[in-house]
Amino acid sequence: MKILMIQTTQMTQMIQTKMMTMSNSKNTELVLILTAAGSSTRMGNDRSGYKIKKEYLPLNEGTVLSTAAKAFLSALDFSLVIVTYPFCSSEEENLLAQKKSMGALFADKSINQSKSKFIFIPGGSSRQSSVFEALKTANDFFKNAPSKTANSPMVFIHDGARPFVSSKIINDTLKAALEFGASVPGLQPVDTQKEIDSNGFIVRHLVRKNLVAVQTPQVFRLEPILKAHEEAAKSGKEFTDDTEIWDEFVDTQKYSRVKVVEGDSENKKITYRSDIL
Repeated sequence: MKILMIQTTQMTQMIQTKMMTMSNSKNTELVLILTAAGSSTRMGNDRSGYKIKKEYLPLNEGTVLSTAAKAFLSALDFSLVIVTYPFCSSEEENLLAQKKSMGALFADKSINQSKSKFIFIPGGSSRQSSVFEALKTANDFFKNAPSKTANSPMVFIHDGARPFVSSKIINDTLKAALEFGASVPGLQPVDTQKEIDSNGFIVRHLVRKNLVAVQTPQVFRLEPILKAHEEAAKSGKEFTDDTEIWDEFVDTQKYSRVKVVEGDSENKKITYRSDIL
């Protein structure tokens, strides 16, 4: 009975948190960017010799990509969903790539019931450039269809190959981003971390309690993260992720640094075929 009471209390707290987050988000339109423009080189080839696209592999009622999308669409109301797919050199190949991306997303029939607007765009030569293109697409969307609120939309940037994200992470990152302007889920590493030089020798002993391995979704206000990406593109530098771009180019006197919320070991990114077997 005691265990049941604890579980019931935890469930009540989760429902209350979700309702509070949804209430706060009513004043802010939400955008979901699913990055799926990579080449999935570690997945190898199928029996016909074609490269396996990990986001398009079967999973649950659809694919890896549709499972990731469904997690967000079930948790919150998104005005816009942007999916990136691999850029191809010819128009014909791009149309085929777009068709494959759409097929993978709508493989789960429940996705069709969403009231969100879906846009599919070719990615760039890197994840950074793909996200930048998606952010510009989101900005153009709200210019042509003005936001219903005065607030800058909130954008979730999520790996299309990370299908096991929980509603708790989705709601926690939104809640933190609404308060601070930017958030990311993170997990403290289990093993002690060391920094090494180019020859493989330890040069610094890192304090584990001050370290996190970040995941996605990474959540930001659209206007400042778009401006930050513009500056990042001008700099010519390649950044590891969007939180680094935020910290490098966003005015921290106006916006907070990126707030880290608790991640989840189940929120893993599919890298090898064995990850979903």
